[in-house]
Amino acid sequence: MTNPLQSCPLTGGASLKSLSDPRFKTMRVSVNMLVPLSKKTAAAYALLPSLVSRSTQQYPDYTALNRRLAELYGASLNSCVRKFGSWQSIGLSVSGIASRYAFGGEDMLEELSSLLFSVLFSPLKDGDGLFPEEGFRQEKRQLLELKDAEYNDKMTYAHQRCEEILFQGQQAGINRCGSREDIEALGREGLPALWDGLLKSARFEIFTLGDCAPDPALFQEKFAGLGGAHALGPVPYAAPGQPRRETEEQPLSQSKLSMAFRLDSTPGERMLFQLMSAVLGGTPSSKLFQNVREKMGLCYYCSSSLASASGALFVESGVETENLEKTEEAVLGQLAALQRGDVTEEELTFAKLALCNALHSVGDSLGAVENWYLSRAFDEPSQSPDMAAQQLMGYTLKDVVSAANRLRLHTVYRLKGSGVN
Repeated sequence: MTNPLQSCPLTGGASLKSLSDPRFKTMRVSVNMLVPLSKKTAAAYALLPSLVSRSTQQYPDYTALNRRLAELYGASLNSCVRKFGSWQSIGLSVSGIASRYAFGGEDMLEELSSLLFSVLFSPLKDGDGLFPEEGFRQEKRQLLELKDAEYNDKMTYAHQRCEEILFQGQQAGINRCGSREDIEALGREGLPALWDGLLKSARFEIFTLGDCAPDPALFQEKFAGLGGAHALGPVPYAAPGQPRRETEEQPLSQSKLSMAFRLDSTPGERMLFQLMSAVLGGTPSSKLFQNVREKMGLCYYCSSSLASASGALFVESGVETENLEKTEEAVLGQLAALQRGDVTEEELTFAKLALCNALHSVGDSLGAVENWYLSRAFDEPSQSPDMAAQQLMGYTLKDVVSAANRLRLHTVYRLKGSGVN
């Protein structure tokens, strides 16, 4: 990406971030509402974005709303729920063509923003002031089906269980969609008040991206008096004691091993730890892939991933049940080798090139650009992918080894397969 991101504070709790790039033939307008994760509200907040985006007072049913999207040259309206450390992010976005391609000469940024504002501020309610019952039932069912899908995907399930144990009793241990029991207990009655409260209290990260140039005054007017001045940041580091261990048994043909490490880092070191993770297990040339998977043949997959906002690194493996202990020992052995500096310059170069390739591709997608800068709100909000790549290439092997020595094992979760019934 060549164009810099422009940031404009709108209120104490809302900011507008824009990146104007005529290389795109499209544009994207999104509103992300960030709130501290809470067991009391996580399930409801996860349901609300899909519920309010079904219909509005101006477009009072699913057909009318989709007709309007079709009139806007096939624009798309989407919602999402994400998690960043101890924060829940509730997102709504609308995407469409750039104004220069509109046959009717429409100002597409104005039209798309107007539609998004309609969803945000005027969602459809019935005569009792509640969100329509049919839409509520459908969205609740789909959220429950998502929970079932996550449970049935054992790689995802093992990671979530490891994270719950890692942050037991803390906000960061709460699932981004709450628990299945909390979703089942949801009723319509309290949801409108929760939505209104969310608009007043959330931290707003608003984006306009692509071939467009927003007028900040418009957004300032719409979000006046809204939002809470939350200070965003990663989960504070606390040195772990004796590692927590938990084994769960299910009738599976393959076992899962999920290991969580806390990392003692500062906000400016995200890319250093990203590089360290890539050397350890983030690429096909990494130590975990080349040694634990390929040479030792202990697992079907073995990789590491950095959760920067959580201040954690996860190592995930799919293994035969009889290899669970051997795989854990092998993972710790490869980490120890990295901590000793048993890494070649070639391994370091391969990791750098792989990460730089990923960084250079961020600008190919407006959704990826938004994900990049939204996640950066927790440590380095102004860092572009190009700046990150430049920083990355400056790190030495000594830097990577130093970062590896700041990892501390916290949790070992084993989903033990007992064979398929």
